[in-house]
Amino acid sequence: MSVFTGRRSLRIVVAVSVAVIVAVLGWLWWPSPHAPVVLKTGTPQHLVTVSIDSLRLGDTAVDVTVTDRAGAPVDHAAVRVQAIQPLMGHAGAPISAAANGSGRFHAPAVSLMMTGPWELHLSIDAHDGIDQVTLPVWVGG
Repeated sequence: MSVFTGRRSLRIVVAVSVAVIVAVLGWLWWPSPHAPVVLKTGTPQHLVTVSIDSLRLGDTAVDVTVTDRAGAPVDHAAVRVQAIQPLMGHAGAPISAAANGSGRFHAPAVSLMMTGPWELHLSIDAHDGIDQVTLPVWVGG
């Protein structure tokens, strides 16, 4: 085996190794679709599940499910969602979430204007008093 054949084999091995490493890194870093973030909380009267479509800059959909403490859906409620950035004092206008039946409510566009810590304030008026719920979230870029 000549020196040139040995060098050619080494180049091929290095090239294949680099290609494999680049392919693996590309696969690991390739953006994947983000699943909604689901948070659960409750009050003395209600159990609340909040699903946030995306915790990225911009507008995001927020779905809220409200049940009584026994788990029965609360259909006839008024649910409002407000995003507040406590460190900078930013706050979006409260958004009324539309009722979708079975205790589900949908706010299509809650605005998250900057990265960092946020709070989602929920107001649930189920006609027997108003529950206030605050959920901390972190918004990324």
